[in-house]
Amino acid sequence: MNKIIKLYGLVLILLIGNSVHAAETHVVKMLNTGASGSMVFEPAFIKINSGDSINFKMSDAGHNAVTVAAPAGSVPFDTKYKPSTLVQFDTNGIYLYKCSPHAMMAMAGLIQVSDASNKADMEKAVMKFEGTVMMPNVKTRMSDLLKNNVK
Repeated sequence: MNKIIKLYGLVLILLIGNSVHAAETHVVKMLNTGASGSMVFEPAFIKINSGDSINFKMSDAGHNAVTVAAPAGSVPFDTKYKPSTLVQFDTNGIYLYKCSPHAMMAMAGLIQVSDASNKADMEKAVMKFEGTVMMPNVKTRMSDLLKNNVK
């Protein structure tokens, strides 16, 4: 009887272990022109799970992706103009990133990893970032993304 209980316990542990979220890899493209205009990341907003990765692909030359603001304890990233860079996200919260040479054109994006625990801090970071955007027609691109996607 004791062996049967141990066997069922082992089977239960194996089943639970296999049901844990398997990390996924998502793709974000760096584009000169996309569905939402010029100098964009597609998608500009993405929600992923903790442990997932994003493959930043430079579809058009001359772009990078660099952390602007992120949750406390997270690791900043910089794709350094490489054609493709894989970044794993292990800290929950919202990340704001930009393309350094095109930030004044609002080329930036938001990543939400699981929850929005740092939303208040991110709202301030987005406002500060948008203060550096020089093109009026896209000045509120990031605050619009934040407002429309993060609850």
